[in-house]
Amino acid sequence: MKILEIVDEKGEEALRYLSMVRDKWVKYKSRYDKCSTCGSRIKWVSDFEYECENGHRSQVIGLESWEFGVPPWFMNLLHNRGLVQVLYRSRSSTNYGVPDEVVEAIGEVLSGSALAEAEEVEEARPVEVAEDIFSDIVGLEDVKEVLLQALKSEKPVHILLVGPPASAKTMILEAISRFFDIPIILAGTSTKAGLRDYIAENKPAILLIDELDKFENPLDLSVLLTWMEGQKLTVTMATKRVSVKCPSVCKVIAAANTVSRIPPELLSRFIVIELKPYTAEEVREICINILTKREGVAKELAERIASSVIDKLKSRDPRDCIKIARIAEKAEDIDRIVDILSSRRPARAR
Repeated sequence: MKILEIVDEKGEEALRYLSMVRDKWVKYKSRYDKCSTCGSRIKWVSDFEYECENGHRSQVIGLESWEFGVPPWFMNLLHNRGLVQVLYRSRSSTNYGVPDEVVEAIGEVLSGSALAEAEEVEEARPVEVAEDIFSDIVGLEDVKEVLLQALKSEKPVHILLVGPPASAKTMILEAISRFFDIPIILAGTSTKAGLRDYIAENKPAILLIDELDKFENPLDLSVLLTWMEGQKLTVTMATKRVSVKCPSVCKVIAAANTVSRIPPELLSRFIVIELKPYTAEEVREICINILTKREGVAKELAERIASSVIDKLKSRDPRDCIKIARIAEKAEDIDRIVDILSSRRPARAR
């Protein structure tokens, strides 16, 4: 429903403007009870045209945005969505008409919102955190300590991990994701209302976001700021408002390659932790650890894969170890697969 889409986008402001549009239009049309030509009674033959008892026909001229009491941009928004019609236009003014079905639909939306004064409040539950949640991650003991304390905190704490690829950002998010069985949201692929709908449907105590620096949708940014700052989000669904409220323990753990594209008002809500790329020896230990514990690979084979990835592929990304382990059926396959990958890698990836 187009009206609900506008309310979702503009929030309480849209509800106020819609109320004014409906009330002003109903009052405007109620003034037309007699024919302007002969003074006889009229009947409406369409939304904007009437006919009197003597056969005279006339069309109303409509109201300008200021007569509705709303800003021009809002009437233009309604017009672009096909909710109102332009009945008269000149160089200095634009007069709009509101179809009867739109007046009725606005009334239904407003009625649903009014009935929701006792809002439906659904609360997320506090979480319990295991001490070994980051056991698969090598090093970074100080970072893991801060993260663990943030996850345990009884107050909202938001962490942003910043660093280049292969600096354990995503691995940390994946460790939290596995422990709590929650998804990681990719900011670069977020849909128009995806973040808002995800929060409304799941009431996440922990919100994991990767590639935060790729958020481009203003609505997503607004929703995230509201959730982080107010621990509450109001969503209009099916003509009623649902208030999703956090019990003061909801947190956002995010990752980004850089902070340069993150709006300062959003960045200021985070504790920002900078991560450095892993050294070769750290990558070797991580690969062996992941392959033996999570992929079920024998230690000797895991060591060989790690050495091949680091020495031949010149990679510091543990994910390359996982990829090769999943396609190498036996030890002799490793060198052949690594040689193929090395020769076929794009120049920028070498």
